[in-house]
Amino acid sequence: LPDVIKIYDADRFYWPSSPSIGWGRKESMLQGDAHYWGIWWGMESFDVYKKKTGRFMSEYGFQGMPPYSSFMKFAPADSLSLNTVFVKNHQKHPTGYQTIKTYMERDYKIPTEFRDFIYVSQLLQAEGMKTAIEAHRRAKPICMGTLYWQLNDCWQVTSWSSIDYYNNWKALHYFVKKLYDDVLISVNKEEDSYKIYLVSDKLKDINGILKISIAEFDGKLLFEKQISLSINKNSSGVYYSFKDDMLKNYNKNKIYMSCTFNENGVEKSYNNIFYFSSIKDLILNKPNIQIKQIDESNFELTTDILAKNVYLYVDGKELQVSDNYFDLLPGEIKNIRTENKGITNLIKTKTLIDCYPQIDKKNKP
Repeated sequence: LPDVIKIYDADRFYWPSSPSIGWGRKESMLQGDAHYWGIWWGMESFDVYKKKTGRFMSEYGFQGMPPYSSFMKFAPADSLSLNTVFVKNHQKHPTGYQTIKTYMERDYKIPTEFRDFIYVSQLLQAEGMKTAIEAHRRAKPICMGTLYWQLNDCWQVTSWSSIDYYNNWKALHYFVKKLYDDVLISVNKEEDSYKIYLVSDKLKDINGILKISIAEFDGKLLFEKQISLSINKNSSGVYYSFKDDMLKNYNKNKIYMSCTFNENGVEKSYNNIFYFSSIKDLILNKPNIQIKQIDESNFELTTDILAKNVYLYVDGKELQVSDNYFDLLPGEIKNIRTENKGITNLIKTKTLIDCYPQIDKKNKP
């Protein structure tokens, strides 16, 4: 191909890609574009994304299952489990479901119900890609590109996509909508410190307020701080950090940190919620989520305690909403817009605690 280009388009720059160097070689992290598959194919932990950050991460990914409603379109309800021929035939990776389960055991409690397994598989995929994309963006200007595999599907399948064959958004697509925003807040533990990064893709300097709060899952505030700051254009930097021993008197399985940045003169805010423990170790209780209809297209959600990964759905329908699979904090009012008008009374919610064994639903660790 390079020789053909020299003949017919000699002035065109040719890049021998993609990838320019295989993911098993150290040079792939130092030059060119990289496809990194140590996660998934190599079974490495998601945290390896923080170490394996090249100049342009042009391919990486993890599988997530399509929603239950999509499975219902190609298989009868009584044939939906990981062991049936219907479900196996719609997974073309030779060890795909086992790989998902192996990773899920590391970070989550394994659900017993098929619907719940689908939901948690999507959270697993989304959280894994969140680790990757945040690491890539924090590494600016060493890394100046991040492109996950893959966007969508050409048939009904469990795959690396963020949008399934029927155009349903998986949890990953709701996540990347925020992860690829112009401004990103990212928290990373580095040795004995937690560092709060602000990454800006804006082509001008911006000023605003960074609000940091640490609280228990029931909303009890433990720490709060506001910082006026200026973020350089097209940059990544640490704007606040604290030592791990600041949390020594708290149970890390029962607290979260919320970080919000408000740009001066701009209504939109940027936020991120950080947990100090693995998700499977979080001590979650059953939240009381209230849905209040505003009009035929808009409604509000509130909760009494932390609601982890709120999933909004309607039985038998494809639900289009402005946000989904999000964490809802006590005292927060979450505004949601839907394209499915007049069905607010039919909307149901699922949270992570709903997928756990009954002992957890009784407010026990």
